[in-house]
Amino acid sequence: MIRIDSSRVKELADSLRSLQFAHDFAVQITPQVKASKESALRAFLWAAAICHSTKGGLKGDFDGSSYKGWDYLLRSFCAAAEDNEALVSPDYISQISSIELYSLLIKYSQNSQVNLPDIERRAEILNLCANQLVEKFQGKVIKLLEETEGKVAGNSGAYEKLAVLETFQDPLKKKSSAFLMTVHFSQLWKIMDQENVLPMIDYHRMRVLCRMGCIIIDSPEILQNLISQKPVSSDIENTIREATAEVCKSVVILTQIPMFECDILIWAHARSCCRHLPSCVSGKLENSSFYDYIDKDFQGYCEFQSWCTGYKNSSLRNIWEPMVKTENY
Repeated sequence: MIRIDSSRVKELADSLRSLQFAHDFAVQITPQVKASKESALRAFLWAAAICHSTKGGLKGDFDGSSYKGWDYLLRSFCAAAEDNEALVSPDYISQISSIELYSLLIKYSQNSQVNLPDIERRAEILNLCANQLVEKFQGKVIKLLEETEGKVAGNSGAYEKLAVLETFQDPLKKKSSAFLMTVHFSQLWKIMDQENVLPMIDYHRMRVLCRMGCIIIDSPEILQNLISQKPVSSDIENTIREATAEVCKSVVILTQIPMFECDILIWAHARSCCRHLPSCVSGKLENSSFYDYIDKDFQGYCEFQSWCTGYKNSSLRNIWEPMVKTENY
């Protein structure tokens, strides 16, 4: 019912390989934090711990630039670390209330819009994560990373170490990859086995790869449910998510672009160019992030429309990501 079209995956890889990254790409993805290394790493960890389901819930400006979702969340914790390192300490986060979390999320942003109906639950997740960091790693993210010897895979790798913390136990390790992405781009820790980095599979990537035709939905019923934005079973969602992961891994092999860099480009394109108003037919961007990340200006068309299945098929262009409730992504 759900399968991968390798010819479309190759087309995607060829297109990505033709793009050049912006000179400040890494800093755009993970801001440089003017605080101690440990406090910066803690800010990254707390943001990753509650980075699920931020769609429409976070928006505001930092230093004159507008951010949403994950980008907003990450910058809130980074700004807190710069303001007062105690605000990202395990002692504080282990007791942070929903009111205090809300305050942290709006304090450093201008024109902030924070609408997280489950903010009490997010505070609980942070409380548990901080307590477990103290219990298992003496409250130090640096200790967690040092125990990996620079590797992400294996019994002592970063994925397994992070899974000691309950919030990072998602089987597809999305939150773990989100955290590792921040330390990768911050250059505060070097990954020695880049070939074992996993993609961060969220709803943006699933949606765009289905629209492009990299992932084919053979079942008319499942296809209609995705187009109509109706809930689907967890099995269907997992199958699409796993197929998305396989596509991302294949693209990395074909392009020889590191996973995090490649993953970010797909994610950024999905939310900039192929969300509510696909740029292939609208001639417009929904936000600028994809073209901020590459050394090229928007020319009024999609970079992938010459081969994208959705460009020629309006039904496929209307595919939406699987609608599920989860705290993993």
